[in-house]
Amino acid sequence: MRFKINWGHGIFLSLVFFVLFIGSFVYKTLFVSAYDHPLVSKEYYKEEVAYQDEIDRLNNANELKTNIRTQKNAKGISIFFPPETDYKKIHAHIKLQRTNNLNFDIEKEIVLDSLTYLISDKELIKGRYVLKLNWEYEGIPYQYREKIDY
Repeated sequence: MRFKINWGHGIFLSLVFFVLFIGSFVYKTLFVSAYDHPLVSKEYYKEEVAYQDEIDRLNNANELKTNIRTQKNAKGISIFFPPETDYKKIHAHIKLQRTNNLNFDIEKEIVLDSLTYLISDKELIKGRYVLKLNWEYEGIPYQYREKIDY
């Protein structure tokens, strides 16, 4: 007996291959760790509720004569605070979020000994970061935000 392919068999085979094709994508996204993409933040919803405070801090920073600036160099990333401020009165919290992997985020309170703070290249991994620097000076909260390719 010889097997003949007619249009009905062709449609059936096309549907089977299509289902296998889509099934391979479902398998990869659910079970292969290389395709695992966690949220940008573990506390995403909690941070979303406090977003108005973030907008207020950004507006305060925009009203400064000189805002914070950053510079990449051989030692890492230098952060320069406004020259009209006294570094002893600055309380700051830095967060470097890695856009593609939550495990490489850096978050810490910083203590200044001058108006310049250095994030060492030993702490950083090549790639893109989102720098969020929340700081307070004389009771007024500020925020600086920048995307950095290191």
